[in-house]
Amino acid sequence: MKNMFTLLACGILLFSGITAADEPTLTLVTKTGKKTFTVSELLKRKDVETVIVEKDPVYPGQKMEYVALKVTSLFYQIELDDDAVIQFKTLDGFSAPVSRQRLLNKSPKESIAYIAMELPDKKWPPMKPGKPSAGPFYLIWKNPELSHISSEEWSYMLAAFEVKGSLETTYPEIFPSNKLSGGDPVTKGFRLFVENCFACHTMNKAGASGIGPDLNVPMNPTEYFRTAALKKLIRNPQAVRHWPNGRMKGFKPDIISNEDLDHLIAYLEHMSKRRK
Repeated sequence: MKNMFTLLACGILLFSGITAADEPTLTLVTKTGKKTFTVSELLKRKDVETVIVEKDPVYPGQKMEYVALKVTSLFYQIELDDDAVIQFKTLDGFSAPVSRQRLLNKSPKESIAYIAMELPDKKWPPMKPGKPSAGPFYLIWKNPELSHISSEEWSYMLAAFEVKGSLETTYPEIFPSNKLSGGDPVTKGFRLFVENCFACHTMNKAGASGIGPDLNVPMNPTEYFRTAALKKLIRNPQAVRHWPNGRMKGFKPDIISNEDLDHLIAYLEHMSKRRK
């Protein structure tokens, strides 16, 4: 379990506001110190690339072109601890851990993570009418289908990557029983929860995001939803309860399969008996 969720160590990326030139900055903090970069400074790097995204979850139906830097390049020669956890934070309140293996992958056989930079003279379009763009920094993925990257792992309005201890020591309250095997439906559901739900919801009051309600305190959704209704809520929230300001996106079968949805609900049911 620990090996499955060992995550990136020893660095914090922080969005540190505006410089004198009104330019957003990106700060890298490690055990050995801190470095701050402006967009213009990052653009001078030789490893900056143009990344084409055919199916951007933030801009559906649009083919997007980004100026971006591989996350692995930004963390080049930084000492990493195997059991640390890295957690992204955004300007609008999303926060969740990101797998080290996914974030630092270099193999073209799997998805590769990039930090896209919004250019001062070439702003990205609003995410929705009247809303801001995905900038100033945006965690994007090349070939996301190779590693089954969920829409929640595209961190727009990126504010921070914060290093903590291991996932288990940082958030022990979200873990299922350690007596379960890695192939148990509950264990599989736990992994799905971390990848897709933890960015918005806490579990047993553990987690950094406050966008959505806690999924176990004071009650678990499996205790007040019939299974069919809960599945429909996860697929299409607005089809179950109309809420104009609702921010939850539905999870289609290409993101969470029907079998995976059963696993996720099995995890929720399991956690209803592990309320803290």
